[in-house]
Amino acid sequence: MTKLQRSILFLLFFVMLACKKEPIKSLGEYSPKFAVEGWIEQDNYAHVILTHNIPFFTTLDSAQLDEVVIRYAKVSVSDGERTEVLTAAKDANYFPSFIYRGSELKGQPGKVYTLIIEYAGNTLTATTTIPRKAALDSIWFIAEDNDKAQLHVKFKDNPNEKNFYKFYTKSGDNKRFVPTLLSNHDDKYFSGKELTLQINQGPVNNLTIKSEPFFSKGETVLVKFSNIPKDGFDFWSSFQDEVINSSNPLIGSTGKLKSNIKGPALGIWCGYGSTVYKVIANP
Repeated sequence: MTKLQRSILFLLFFVMLACKKEPIKSLGEYSPKFAVEGWIEQDNYAHVILTHNIPFFTTLDSAQLDEVVIRYAKVSVSDGERTEVLTAAKDANYFPSFIYRGSELKGQPGKVYTLIIEYAGNTLTATTTIPRKAALDSIWFIAEDNDKAQLHVKFKDNPNEKNFYKFYTKSGDNKRFVPTLLSNHDDKYFSGKELTLQINQGPVNNLTIKSEPFFSKGETVLVKFSNIPKDGFDFWSSFQDEVINSSNPLIGSTGKLKSNIKGPALGIWCGYGSTVYKVIANP
């Protein structure tokens, strides 16, 4: 499958997610909504991807796909003291390859950030915080065969904080960090304890949970370990459930994404307290 095909499949999947799930008899009832994916990390600027959904039975062509992207919205981010209007531009590292990006307000742990999107008479809002950075104690690889290695990590949860964690990796030709398989973790199951995890590489698109879980021996791997707020964890966990359920023909995908966007939209505006580690996949 070519990179373009993967990109189109990912967009189709995200477009379908943006449509509220209804029984089959009411699939023809189209409810227009926006789809928002926005984030801000400590020591980095805000990023927002903005699209809209389309009817389930729409015939898709290149013109229709091009119209899904919203290019002329006013997207602002405020930290309560200053407000910045984000700049829209093409970026081949993302798909859709159009993103709103900040250049003035850098994320700081503990601060509250408000997202405001204004477009065609609609106003969408959301708030998020950036938690304290998460940190790993150790990272190592275990050989699986002559060419592959399994990633493992270890860290200790802070017993005095409520934490939600998310893992990403980037390697090979990937231009963006990709969530690992089952990447979301709630510390209610290991509060204050030391935890060792086997990390499986996630799929590059969200149409299937099938992927190569291992890394090639000798390759450079970037591991991102993020601390995220509860609403971010709730959204990504519900999104993860949808991906898993939709891949099983015996289980209907009837859940609803736990969006924190107020207004006619689904999606997430999330703060990340992240630490990135650069390692070589040598067992």
